[in-house]
Amino acid sequence: MNDSKKFKKHIETLLHCRLCPDMVGKPVHGCIPGAKIMSIGQAPGIHEEKFGRPFAYTAGKTLFKWFSSIGIEEEIYRSKVNMAAVCRCFPGKAKSGDRKPNPFEVQNCSRYIRFEVEFNQPELIIPIGKLAIDQLVEDPKYKLDDVIGKKFKKNFYGVELDWIPLPHPSGLNVWNHSPEAKILIAKSLDLIRKHPAVKREFFSKK
Repeated sequence: MNDSKKFKKHIETLLHCRLCPDMVGKPVHGCIPGAKIMSIGQAPGIHEEKFGRPFAYTAGKTLFKWFSSIGIEEEIYRSKVNMAAVCRCFPGKAKSGDRKPNPFEVQNCSRYIRFEVEFNQPELIIPIGKLAIDQLVEDPKYKLDDVIGKKFKKNFYGVELDWIPLPHPSGLNVWNHSPEAKILIAKSLDLIRKHPAVKREFFSKK
């Protein structure tokens, strides 16, 4: 099977996945074969399945406002970045916001991130939100202040890469609104803008 067929099969398998009985929605993907930049969200919200793509509603507006501030517009980002998530289905509602996927669901869905990392060999991963950062960070007791605004290196599923985290852009994330957090978010965005893979994909004159 050639590479394009492998990736197409991966997407078909992902879209038909029903491994987690407590998930409410069906899988959503933003897969781009060959993308050297990958973002990892937490899980789709209640509206993403309807639109058929990640970060398609309120949180996405904030996220793409952040990227627009460094000269990256939404549709170009979507065409060049493999938009993954820790879990690809909407988990359902909790008392406050969306339900956090459980470890069983995270483990089930990790096979799709693994395939995309091994297939694409990304140079940069942008984890968005704490659940996504959890998949990459070494210290499980970290706080957002410890990681936002910094660049890290990691061997992830056998691929040596950089990762630069962002907080979740949900309006429910109160951390984002402090003056200190805004400075750290701006630092992360500047590190993303200056990363060689981003400069090559978004800012080089071809």
